[in-house]
Amino acid sequence: MIAAIGSWFAALTRREQWLVGIAGALTAVMVAIFGILLPILSAIDQAKTDHDEAVQRRGRIIATVDAAQQQKTEPRAGATADIDLLITQSAAEKGFDLVKSANGAPGQISFRIDQARAPALLAWLTELEGQNVAVRNVALRPGANSTVKVDAQLEMRTP
Repeated sequence: MIAAIGSWFAALTRREQWLVGIAGALTAVMVAIFGILLPILSAIDQAKTDHDEAVQRRGRIIATVDAAQQQKTEPRAGATADIDLLITQSAAEKGFDLVKSANGAPGQISFRIDQARAPALLAWLTELEGQNVAVRNVALRPGANSTVKVDAQLEMRTP
């Protein structure tokens, strides 16, 4: 088979041999790019995306488990709890950089967070609802690096 291809190639003129050689080289380059390189790069990109999703999913699970354990072990905070202190400490524990606005009324707080991951933020707000804190208003706007900017108003509920 190889001898037949060799004799066929030898029977071509010099110009045809150049054309066949260039066509073979171009074919090899196309196979290398579209058959090897691009699928590998796509697989690497998909692996990074899957890893980021898994890390966020793990964070949500840990936050949910922590909230469930706190609800079982700690008694509920009374209506006299200072919402300002509760929200500030809770945000610091979860790694959110809280910028406080003014307190609207007793038992209420308004704040802004400039950078937060949406799943972790929503898990934190759900945890706060388990501590008699109601979300009156929340605005999420897209930020840099898959984060959100948050403006929120919370208030203490009566138990």
